[in-house]
Amino acid sequence: MAIGKLFHLIHMTGDLPALESWYDEVFSVRRGFLDHNYMEGEKRDASLVVLGDAVIEPLAPAFRVDGWDAMPLGRFYQRFGAHWHSIAWYTDDAGELWQRCTDAGIRVFVEGGVLTDKRPSPNSAIMTHPKDTITQLEFFNPSDSAISKADPRINGSDFDDQWWVNNHPVQTPGLAYTTILTYDLERATKVYGDVLGGTVLHRGSSALTGTDDAYVQVGDTVIQLSTPNTDGTLATEDMAKNKEVLHAASWKVQDLDATKDYFDSVGIVTLARDESTLITDPATTHGVPFRWTTWDVPGGPRE
Repeated sequence: MAIGKLFHLIHMTGDLPALESWYDEVFSVRRGFLDHNYMEGEKRDASLVVLGDAVIEPLAPAFRVDGWDAMPLGRFYQRFGAHWHSIAWYTDDAGELWQRCTDAGIRVFVEGGVLTDKRPSPNSAIMTHPKDTITQLEFFNPSDSAISKADPRINGSDFDDQWWVNNHPVQTPGLAYTTILTYDLERATKVYGDVLGGTVLHRGSSALTGTDDAYVQVGDTVIQLSTPNTDGTLATEDMAKNKEVLHAASWKVQDLDATKDYFDSVGIVTLARDESTLITDPATTHGVPFRWTTWDVPGGPRE
């Protein structure tokens, strides 16, 4: 099964110009392969920005367009507001992934939130039902796509994923892992390991985040599956409010103290930290939890 490179993480917002400016100003993200794009089939506006070797999709419903609130992305925004939304990967066979998901009882949709009960072509883009995969997942075949042909990470351009390490105060090579909150860690591990073909790398618990965790590598991306075990944490509060959901994104950094000092200078507040990881306040990062870590997941792609 070919789940490959991370395509993007969606950062949902109600103010897309402000969020895009924030990514530009604070992180010097690279642009150029999707900017200020409107998609009629989803009634949304979005861009794709590169930070290290990962891509974030700042996205907002197209509030000016009638019917935005009836679309899946619009309904998500009305329920969750600014929040991490979903994970997308490149694949070379969306049809095979549809088959694997369908055989496991996972509902699969195409553009516009249309449920499909027929195996799509390998070149399709498909999305899972968030209740079945704990958060929504997208699988996108990049062949003959203008978007993927413009992706600087894969099109043979002058892209340097170490640029931020060498030139930016955060010094990040990219994503360390992204966190999904779940009530049932074993069920979640089966979905991401057995159904999607991921590799379970590590299990443990974190006093900092107040969670029990399993780390599963899917394609080139580590997914941290987490069940909160402590009151008063961001994870506990997010699950209490939003149930099972894509919760946080963790970026690898070289120096926590230097990272915190930079964040202090640009108004990003540190909520908590330990010897390897700091957590920043979602109120200062457009509504979403970020973590910044010097820790490598054992056996993972950055170790």
